[in-house]
Amino acid sequence: MGILERISTLLKSNINALLSDAEDPELVLDQILRDMRKHYREAYRQVQTAIADEKILNKKYAKERRAAEEWHRKAVLALKQGREDLAREALARKQEREQLAMTYLGQLEKQSTMVERLKRSLVELDRKIDEANRKKPLIIARKKRAEAQKSITTMLSSVDDRSAFEAFARLEEKVEALEADAEAAEDMLALETTADLEKEFQALETGGDVEHELLALKASLGMSVPELESAEATMLPEPPEESDIESLPEPSDEEETLK
Repeated sequence: MGILERISTLLKSNINALLSDAEDPELVLDQILRDMRKHYREAYRQVQTAIADEKILNKKYAKERRAAEEWHRKAVLALKQGREDLAREALARKQEREQLAMTYLGQLEKQSTMVERLKRSLVELDRKIDEANRKKPLIIARKKRAEAQKSITTMLSSVDDRSAFEAFARLEEKVEALEADAEAAEDMLALETTADLEKEFQALETGGDVEHELLALKASLGMSVPELESAEATMLPEPPEESDIESLPEPSDEEETLK
């Protein structure tokens, strides 16, 4: 398992543990970012080590290659001097150095491939950390909105209780009943007042008819009825005043002639 694979596994296990234990998502995000930065630093050091190993292999390969070239030069020199035995020995040493150089070259190529992959992965991890830093306030804001929405929904659900509405309905019915009683009391009071007035007027009218009929009966029997006499006396018109007669127009001469 590679370095970044191990880091990814550690991060996943830590995140799962945090999500299962922590209650505040903001604290979880902060801890995740701290873990990511910590593992990034560890991965960075590992990549540095891998690059250093690559450089070491590169130097060893170059060293063995130069040694092979040097033994090749010595073999040529021995042949020129007529020392075939030394030339043969130099070529044998040359082959040993070439084989060792090729071994280092194979390791160097593998190390270079791994280093490039690790560098790309490290850059990707750094990008994800930056992305997580940018998303953190958005996630926190979404969390707060979700909490607020949940709180409002819970409050509305408690207000939406049928018992509360039934209580309001019963209270409204009681108020309507009180209003109806008040209006009925006003109507009854007005009715009683009207009835009393009608009774009084009816009593007056009834009493007047009986008195009038009694006086008429007395008069028909030839009995003295002072009330009628005084009533007839008061009903006669008063004689006109003198000023009224004098104010009448005088007859004209034409009227005297006709007489």
